[in-house]
Amino acid sequence: MNSIAYACMAYGLTAVISLAVVGLIVIINKLMGGNTTSGNEQEAD
Repeated sequence: MNSIAYACMAYGLTAVISLAVVGLIVIINKLMGGNTTSGNEQEAD
């Protein structure tokens, strides 16, 4: 395998792993009941 193909494969694999980790964090956040809007908004009683 030449160096250009290896570099492209490594770059693509890094992108796939990064997207998978971000997706996993989003899924865990939804399962834990996290709110996707800004957390600075609080209701006044």
